[in-house]
Amino acid sequence: MIALSTLRNMRASTFAVGFLTALTLLAPQVAAHSWLEQMQVIDSSGNFTGDYGYPRGYVARTDPSFTGNSMDYLLPSLASGRTRINEDDLLCHPSQRTQTQSSDYPRLSVTPGGYVVMKYLENGHVTLPQNQKGKPKAAGTVFVYGTTSPSDDEKIANVLEWTQDGSGGNGKGYLISAQNFDDGRCHQLNSGTISQQRQQEFPDRVPGQPTSNVEQWCETDLEIPSSAKTGETLTLYWVWQWPTAPGADSTIPHGKDEYYTTCADVEVIGGSIKAEKPFHTLVQQDPQTTACSDFTDRTAYTTSPAITLASGTGSAPTSAAATTAPSSARAGTATSSSASVATPTPNSGKGISSLPLNPLQANTQIFNPITSVAYSAPPPEFTYAPTSSSVKLPEITFVPSKPFTGGDDDDVVTVTNMVTVTQTIGAAPAAPTPAGQAADAVVGANGVVNEHIKRHMHMRHGAKFRF
Repeated sequence: MIALSTLRNMRASTFAVGFLTALTLLAPQVAAHSWLEQMQVIDSSGNFTGDYGYPRGYVARTDPSFTGNSMDYLLPSLASGRTRINEDDLLCHPSQRTQTQSSDYPRLSVTPGGYVVMKYLENGHVTLPQNQKGKPKAAGTVFVYGTTSPSDDEKIANVLEWTQDGSGGNGKGYLISAQNFDDGRCHQLNSGTISQQRQQEFPDRVPGQPTSNVEQWCETDLEIPSSAKTGETLTLYWVWQWPTAPGADSTIPHGKDEYYTTCADVEVIGGSIKAEKPFHTLVQQDPQTTACSDFTDRTAYTTSPAITLASGTGSAPTSAAATTAPSSARAGTATSSSASVATPTPNSGKGISSLPLNPLQANTQIFNPITSVAYSAPPPEFTYAPTSSSVKLPEITFVPSKPFTGGDDDDVVTVTNMVTVTQTIGAAPAAPTPAGQAADAVVGANGVVNEHIKRHMHMRHGAKFRF
C-alpha cells in the first residue's frame, strides 16, 4: 500500500492515465463550482518553475477530509436567502479567514515583478455553458486583489471597491488583475463541442504517456507588483464573478449575484526562484508545464465589478442610490461617473493597466476609431423602476455587450467603472406580490417559497444538484 504522503509527492507521470481520468470524472460529482487549487511561478520563457504553493487552509480533492464544502465558497450563500451580496458578507471561506496553511500545503514564494499562475478547474462552466442560463461570456471574470494588511473579517463589499491605484474603498488594498475565467484552452473532459475541440487543439499529456489526455486546468496569470517588498507577506484574494443576468431564468427573474472566492498568501523573496522539481505535488495533479501563450497579456471583457448591495429589512423601501467608485488613477485615464467602454486596442501587455476609458451614458455620441462612425449609445439594459405593489431589489445595469460596430469581437474589451447600489427592503406589502414579481429570496414577500431555491438540493458531503 502506498502512503498518502508518498502519493502526494509523486510526479504526475508516475500515475496511469486511467487513474487520472477516473479522478477527473469523479470531481464534478462532489463539487459543481470552482476555486483556486494551486499556484506556481512562471519563468521568462513561460514555463512553470519551482515548488507549488497553495491557498490558506487548503484541502485537496483526494484528501480523506475533503467534502464539497471544504473549499467551495459562494456569496451570497444559499442559506442567506438573498440574491445580492450585502455589506456584512465575509470575503473568505471560514477556514481561510486567518493566515494559516494546512500541513503539506505551503505558501508560494514569489519575487517582485515576477509572474505567477493561479490554477483552478473549470467544472463545465467553460465547456458546457448551455447548462446555466444568463451567464456572462467567457464564464465571467476573475478579479485578483492584493493587500499587506489583511483582516480576519474582510468584507467582499469593501474589497470590490479597491482600485488599481489603491485609492478605492477603504484604501487597504488594490486590484492587481482582471481576467476572463476562460483562459482559452482549459477544458473538462466531456462530450461537449468546446471540450472536444480543445482536447484536439490543447491536449494535456501525462509525461511519458504520449497518447494520454487529461483535464486541462484553467489559469489566472498574475504579475506580482514590482513595488512588493522583500520579506513581506502579500495576501491575494481570488474573486470569481459569475452572475446571472435579469430576465434569463424565470426562476430568478431579477437575476442574481454569484461570487466564488479563495484567499491565499505568498511570501515575497529576493533574488530568483530556484528552478527545481516541484515537491508538494497533488495526487490529482495537472501535468501541464507551460503557461498560456498570452500569460503576460491577459485581459477580460469586464475589468471592474458592477455591484448591487442588499441591506437590511424592516424599513420602508428607498430609491436606489448609485455611488461612483474611484476610477483608475493611471496617467492618461479619463474618469467617468457612469459605466465606461474601452476603445478597441491591441492587448497592452499588462492586462488592464493601460486601457483608455470613454464615458458612456445614455444618448451620448461615442466615436469609434475603427470605423470612424459615430453612433447613439442605447440606454443600459435591465434597469429597475420601482413599483408601489412590490418590494424588489434593484438590478445590475449592464453595458451593451457589443458597443462597437467594427473590428474583431475578441479585440473589444468592455470596461465598467464600479457602481455600488444599496436598496433597503421594507416590510412586506399588504397585498400579495403580483405574479412574476416575487422577491428573489427563499420566502418571498407573498410567503411563497422561491422555486429556484426549491430546485436546488444539498446532498451529504456538500454535493449540489439542480433539477
